[in-house]
Amino acid sequence: MPFTGPIEDRLAIREMYDTYGDGANRMDRAIWLSVWAEDAVWKTHYFEQSGIAAIGAQYDALMAPVTATTFFTQLGSIEVSGDTARASATCQERLMMPGGSFRLTGRNDDDLVKRGGRWLILRRTYHVMIEEAPGVGEVVGEVVGEAVGEVVS
Repeated sequence: MPFTGPIEDRLAIREMYDTYGDGANRMDRAIWLSVWAEDAVWKTHYFEQSGIAAIGAQYDALMAPVTATTFFTQLGSIEVSGDTARASATCQERLMMPGGSFRLTGRNDDDLVKRGGRWLILRRTYHVMIEEAPGVGEVVGEVVGEAVGEVVS
């Protein structure tokens, strides 16, 4: 996938992803949530949440048992068209919690919007690539840890 559009917008989008990652690494809810649009949608293989309040509540539920985390993103594409953009990023995260660590590698496919001069996530679809649940080991797209829900396939 390409990197297209004005370099200034692509840089601002990269900085938005860096802000998101910094918030995730610091376990700072306010920073993490600051890059979502008020009317954002977050869809994963576990859930779908609409609106900033629901996304914030989902963050609270997911992070409740977490004692430490690391989060890294590699952008694969940014396609800017005016005040909208599409981006794809591969993410690796490790969440420490009682009973061990939960590790995820996945891809975010994002629709972005520029509002008030800031780029924000409008719609995020997360695709799991690899999961490693505490006490279970590596599983590809199948097991969900206790902290995030039921077993799905």
